[in-house]
Amino acid sequence: MSTAARKGKGRAPAPEPKVEAAIPFGKQLAHTDKKVRDAAIANLRAFVSRGGDDDSTSSTYTRLEDAEMAKLWKGLFYCFWMSDKPLVQQGLASELSNLLLEITPAVKGSKKDKEAAQLEAAIAFLEGFWTALVREWNGIDRLRIDKYYMLIRRYVNATFRLLARAGWSEAAVSAVNDIMSAESGPMSWQNRAVPSSLATHLADVYLDELDKVLADEDVQPAPLVALLTPHIALLARTTTPAVHKRLQSVLFDRLLAALKEGDDDERPAKRAKTVGAEAASASAVRSALLKALFKEAAQESAVESNRRKIYAVVRENEDDDDDE
Repeated sequence: MSTAARKGKGRAPAPEPKVEAAIPFGKQLAHTDKKVRDAAIANLRAFVSRGGDDDSTSSTYTRLEDAEMAKLWKGLFYCFWMSDKPLVQQGLASELSNLLLEITPAVKGSKKDKEAAQLEAAIAFLEGFWTALVREWNGIDRLRIDKYYMLIRRYVNATFRLLARAGWSEAAVSAVNDIMSAESGPMSWQNRAVPSSLATHLADVYLDELDKVLADEDVQPAPLVALLTPHIALLARTTTPAVHKRLQSVLFDRLLAALKEGDDDERPAKRAKTVGAEAASASAVRSALLKALFKEAAQESAVESNRRKIYAVVRENEDDDDDE
């Protein structure tokens, strides 16, 4: 055996890189070496969650300024861009989306104060995600688009888990809805520069991901109509017929049909989870949804062609109820 071989045989494996609680640089997140990217994500997780110390009660993380958040999310966007194998992509998508639930900002005060700060920081991080995605979306090539659709699905699921943890509070739901319907948000009707494929994909996955979260027996019933506020607003206001058609067919038609089944559904317990504490049945939710659709269509800002279509849907469903 050669001297070189003998030396290599007894060589100890390289030590794992030490996790440091710090915001990584963009060049580390988008590095061509996966080990560098993995280390950067590990450092970020430590920074936003427990500062690298499992015994601490908060991290050194504080809410980032808009410019800092934009830089961080640009780095995270291209970190995901560089992931090139399905299992790696799935794992990274889970890591990035779970950051929403791991953020524990440094704050002094009562438990209620800490929970409020945690929710606020998570909402700001979510806004950074959607701002980056809208900004970078048109630059994604066809070979990478599917993995970003997967990332959106994971973030929708994580968002519902975040809201469930907050008890589906009105303030939390409203904060998320404001992000989704903002002028530069993924469900904007004001800004034609926002890619319509974001809104249609959200319509595709929203109910599925909500069902997954509600499958947990410990999760409280969700305020379904409130969660659908951005979709209802877009349905009435979009100037793109294809978007209106997609939202109506894959989201509202499907949901109205499912709620019509009511107590005859094969999964009544699961269906009831979407009812909310104030409602008693799936039919009550269906009625509330129809009223919300009608009210939104009646707004002056609704597109006339959309208004007529929504009114027709409401009349058709109300007639079905009268026939029963």
